Amino acid sequence: MVGTESSASFVRDAFKKCSPELVFRFFGSNGKVIATISNISELISTLPEIPATIAQFHIFRETTQGLFESKQLNGPVVRSDLALWINYILGDAELSRRVYEIGKAESGNPENLKKEVIKILKQRERELIDLIRPS
Repeated sequence: MVGTESSASFVRDAFKKCSPELVFRFFGSNGKVIATISNISELISTLPEIPATIAQFHIFRETTQGLFESKQLNGPVVRSDLALWINYILGDAELSRRVYEIGKAESGNPENLKKEVIKILKQRERELIDLIRPS
């Protein structure tokens, strides 16, 4: 692990709340927002309350023509809204990669997928805290 000032700054930023227009929203089956997430801590505390099928939809799914895309696709397209948000909004490419990879491995079982992502999030939170903890 890197112990530079820039990494400490990155870690502190990961725990700050993002601006309201950049929050991650989980939508229920009725189309209404059921949770709004603005940092890694909120994601960890909220994800256990999200229904597994809704969590799965945002963690890892394949789309095909007609479902989300109007034009012809050359095979299925993988979507991971949560991994993209973690990468581009929280700025944690490593956590984004881990979420995406577990999505590929556990995509067939929504409950297992959610449990594994929660475990990965908690592990990453500990790693980040260790980066800023004084030695």
